[in-house]
Amino acid sequence: MKTVCIVGSGPAGLVAAKTLLQSPHFQVTVYEKNDRLGGIWAIDEDTQDGWLSPQTPTNLSRFTVGFADLDWNAVDLRSKHTWHSDLVTAERRSPPMFPKAWQVNRYLETYRRKFILDGLINFSSKCVKAEHIQGGGSKWHWRVTIEKGRSKAEVRDFDYLLLASGFFAQPREIKQNVPGVAKATSEASMRAIHSSQFRDLNDLFPNDDGAAGKSVLLLGGGNSSGETAAAVAMQLSNAQWSPDTTRQKPYQGCKVLHVTPRPLYALPPFNEYEKGSCTYVALDFKLYDFSRRPPGLESYGGQQAKEVRDIIHNSIQKMVGSDQSDLGSEALANSEGTERGSPYVALTESYPEFVRSGLIEVIGGRVIGVDPETTSATIRTGDGHTELDNIGAIIYATGYTPVPAFDFLDEKVKAALQYDPQSMRLPLILGQWQTCNTAFPNLSFLGFYEGPYWPMIEMQARLTAQRWLNDVSAKHRPFEEEDQLINLRQAMHDRALGVPQFWFSDYVGYMEDVAAHLGLPRNDGMFGEREGCISPARYLSEHSDTSETNAVMKDLYECWHACVDQGKYVPRAAFRALQGNWTINRHIESSDTAFSGTLEGEATFHPRYPTQDQTGQTFDLEYLYVESGVFRSSSGMAMKARRRYVYRYSEARDELSVWFVKPSSDLEVDYLFHNLRFVEPAEARQAGACTAKADHLCVNDMYWTEYRLPIEGIALHEFRVTHTVKGPGKDYVATTRYSRPRKSSSEGEV
Repeated sequence: MKTVCIVGSGPAGLVAAKTLLQSPHFQVTVYEKNDRLGGIWAIDEDTQDGWLSPQTPTNLSRFTVGFADLDWNAVDLRSKHTWHSDLVTAERRSPPMFPKAWQVNRYLETYRRKFILDGLINFSSKCVKAEHIQGGGSKWHWRVTIEKGRSKAEVRDFDYLLLASGFFAQPREIKQNVPGVAKATSEASMRAIHSSQFRDLNDLFPNDDGAAGKSVLLLGGGNSSGETAAAVAMQLSNAQWSPDTTRQKPYQGCKVLHVTPRPLYALPPFNEYEKGSCTYVALDFKLYDFSRRPPGLESYGGQQAKEVRDIIHNSIQKMVGSDQSDLGSEALANSEGTERGSPYVALTESYPEFVRSGLIEVIGGRVIGVDPETTSATIRTGDGHTELDNIGAIIYATGYTPVPAFDFLDEKVKAALQYDPQSMRLPLILGQWQTCNTAFPNLSFLGFYEGPYWPMIEMQARLTAQRWLNDVSAKHRPFEEEDQLINLRQAMHDRALGVPQFWFSDYVGYMEDVAAHLGLPRNDGMFGEREGCISPARYLSEHSDTSETNAVMKDLYECWHACVDQGKYVPRAAFRALQGNWTINRHIESSDTAFSGTLEGEATFHPRYPTQDQTGQTFDLEYLYVESGVFRSSSGMAMKARRRYVYRYSEARDELSVWFVKPSSDLEVDYLFHNLRFVEPAEARQAGACTAKADHLCVNDMYWTEYRLPIEGIALHEFRVTHTVKGPGKDYVATTRYSRPRKSSSEGEV
């Protein structure tokens, strides 16, 4: 038996333990410093002190946040707050495409119960030292010291050591890097927190004090900065437009100032599959589609040449529908012809329209100083320096550092691994798909790379098991040669333009490479060989549970074709595209000429959290629609007009609906106006736009409605709504054309 010490019980530690335990040659012991498994996913529905909010959705779909031998449909995701088995349909029980953080923890707990015996994971057990010791002959082993609370430290020897404590070991602080932030942390006049600490506005303004007219300064140029900026803006929008009006006044005039060193593309969870297809798929369905990868293409990594950067920029701009200059912020524009660095992306649904509306103001540069006494900050920009005043709170979205994960390694070991604690992104020099260093054949790493790919972690576990069983190593990829990684580390330090957001980024290529190296047979299910997206269930080992892998592939196939062929999630994409400010022009043609005329004005879809109504239905997303303008009849009469509705989206029903508001309270939902029925993709393509129809009987009057939404990528620059109304006293057609304002408007600020 070969003894293995696994450090960490997050996704990497669990899949490592499961993989090694499938071989009779390994005896596994797992040490976890916390009192529960999950790593950053150690979260319940009501957890408040984790690094993620329980309601935070995953960035990629459940098919990328999952393993080969456990189908998400087999996990009990019932909420303890809303579950009533007699009221919830089978459709509601199905897992969301992008599970929430607390649901991810349920998945991991289910995985542990299925594959790992009770007692094998030692909780509240911190590894504080690991030495590489030479025993009899030439055999080396690991001597590991473990602390368990106040009890005497335990020292044990293992044949192998596997670090699965993850790349996200600890939130990265900037208190020492930006003068004034440390002081702001303790100042009552200006709070400073890491993005992982943000849950609601009270974290920034305790008891809602001092927020009105202030700005939230947000620092960061990566994915979490876009996510967090949108999360803060969402809460500000909700404070203004929710039925609970008690929170409106404290946040009047409050907005987000996002300071980023680089332009960020904002990609939502669902994206157009093909240009003009009128179909929308989960982001990873599009990015990791086998049909988009040329057969025989070698895997790649490291820095990107200018030509490669331009190709990626152009590809992303097709996805978002523009170079983002239309959002009204120069800091987000990635115009062709400029010296563009590698593209950076924030996976967020609402960020772009919050920018367009002015609720998020984006400033290109870096924060170099904060003064809590004057509530100001100094920004270094390309043209010099800018001062920002009236700052009420600071959020630094600086990501995480893996450095604490290596603290327990002996200094000699770290030196041999060329450990650099100043390098947040590449602290170790590793090879063989970032799993090992030739100096230590009995040491392995799982998940020590930037990127949210659980299937790659599973492949790393399989690779490690084979290497330790057979003492067979793979050749390093060219981009993993030692000199290449050292050069990459220096380029990261120098902030070179060619350094990508994720240097170890060819997810599909690496999966194919490792599968080929291990000789794993393919399990394409009902897909063709180069159809559909990547999944760990597509690569079988001798120990694979084929009933589970086949269930995963069946679920993937059905979801894929429901999107690509049947138009599933088009309502979600349409809902997202409606957000923000619009200029409207309505033409009414009535059989009674006294009611004919035109209306010109403005309309805004204000995001807010879903509200309750008398039906008891649940929804995932909601807008309050506010319209105002001037109606001029054909006879020349002019009058002011206003209108409000509530737009709602339900993922379980994949349905976009419109609701009336109460006459006595125009922030509250009253009753249903109509559900939008989107036409099949083939019909939509023929019409040249995503098209939805609805009908509604209002007393004796019948309304027939059509929405024509020509979405370009994910952007909607204009759309049209036509109401045809017939009844005893009504006979008219109202056609409303919506177009985006040419410039950003401050009217979108709360």
